[in-house]
Amino acid sequence: MKRSLLLGFFFCIALGVSAQKTYSVTGAFKCAYDGLIYLMHGHEKDSTNVNNGAFSFNVKVDLPTLSYVYFKSKTSLTLDPFYLGDGDVAIELDTITKTGTRKNGKFVYLSMQTKFLKKGRTDKLIDSVSVVIAEQTKTIIDQTSKNIAAKKVILNFLASQPNTIAATVILKRNARSFTQAELKQIYQTLSAEIKDTSEGKDIYGETIKPVAVVVGEKIPDFAQNDIKGEKVSIQSLRGKYILIDFWASWCIPCRKENPAVVAAYKKFKDMGFEILSVSLDDKKQNWLNAIKEDKLNWLHVSDLSGWNNELAKMFNIRSIPDNFLIDRNGVILARGLRGSALEEKLNEIFSKLK
Repeated sequence: MKRSLLLGFFFCIALGVSAQKTYSVTGAFKCAYDGLIYLMHGHEKDSTNVNNGAFSFNVKVDLPTLSYVYFKSKTSLTLDPFYLGDGDVAIELDTITKTGTRKNGKFVYLSMQTKFLKKGRTDKLIDSVSVVIAEQTKTIIDQTSKNIAAKKVILNFLASQPNTIAATVILKRNARSFTQAELKQIYQTLSAEIKDTSEGKDIYGETIKPVAVVVGEKIPDFAQNDIKGEKVSIQSLRGKYILIDFWASWCIPCRKENPAVVAAYKKFKDMGFEILSVSLDDKKQNWLNAIKEDKLNWLHVSDLSGWNNELAKMFNIRSIPDNFLIDRNGVILARGLRGSALEEKLNEIFSKLK
């Protein structure tokens, strides 16, 4: 009986994919503030003025999108995130006193508190499912048993409505309750539209098993699409020394590093040196613009999944820029060659081959 009631509850408040609609985000400051306030929803940013402590946004969205408002005082203050796309949102903002700790003792400071007066259905669902999971697992001490109990709740929800952002968020937050094989099977049931969201890509990232990258050992085979959508495999480049370079157009350290990489490529490309750049971009035009602007005239691949790039997950890339230098047989010679270190290593290699 409990299971059927829970299933019915999920089904009633879950929201599927819908056409683009307009939703409002309204807010009021209980403390004194007049000036600009910003709304980030996905990759889009809007701004409006706060008048007499109140503000309002009207935004067109199709799928529920992770959003947040922020404003700038002495620093940029980001408020609690929410999902916009299946109901209007109303928030109340106020300052609260908090206590922190320094080496010389405690100190008191003001922080902003966000109180949601109205939420969309996705947030309501996420909150409700989280409460159910907490209730079902609160008396369980053993972690394995706790994961099994949480899994039952989540699978119950997925069975009733697999293609919602809320379901994907809950699955991601509780990914440790599932094996990679189970996550992969669930991922395959998601619609193409949900798979293409950042939440869907998060689930895909959880299905990829990292491999050990050890200097002196062979790099595993892999492939990804280039800028034309054609598959490029590392196997096809055997016979050359290859720098596998992880970067992104939005990564400032990467862009600053590119001149050194360009110089090394120009110097050694005719000696049997090649570069395969793997971009952690999620917008193709930004990726292509950066390639052109930085004059990166070598091979480029990406699945446009941002930090959930399959190769970045596979090689456990935690920060960029990062790179691996491999020899003609695919054996890893070095990792993290930055600045002059790349040219020095290539000089060492190719001077021995003359």
